[in-house]
Amino acid sequence: MKNKTTPRGLRNNNPLNIIKSKTVRWLGETHCEAEQTFCHFSTMTYGLRAALKLLRTYYQRHGCVTLRQIIRRWAPETENKTAAYIQTVSRMTGWHPDAPLPPMKQETQVVWHDIVLAMATVECGLDQQGRDHLTPYLENAWSLL
Repeated sequence: MKNKTTPRGLRNNNPLNIIKSKTVRWLGETHCEAEQTFCHFSTMTYGLRAALKLLRTYYQRHGCVTLRQIIRRWAPETENKTAAYIQTVSRMTGWHPDAPLPPMKQETQVVWHDIVLAMATVECGLDQQGRDHLTPYLENAWSLL
């Protein structure tokens, strides 16, 4: 059950804290009167689908092919402790911050799942139980890409 002590990203079914856009409307995005900054999704699956799609866009359209490039775009230094974010995701996934990541394909699904779960850990302060809770939603989200 979600309450005020539940991290904002989880309350919003948006564990990577995607910021609202005036021009982009995500599948499953809902209006939430109390939320002015971040997207709110009807289900966790839709929030994770949006995160995967956005990461894929960073990779394919914007040439962000390393953890460092992706996270600098996702969580810019002007708003975040980006270096610590990169270190945490690198440590959790085993990927060097400057190593090229594989394209998002069925055979590389585990790589991208690990990245999303690590980013959700940074964004929402998840522990192993929290990551385990998100895993089935992430698998469903992948199937909706």
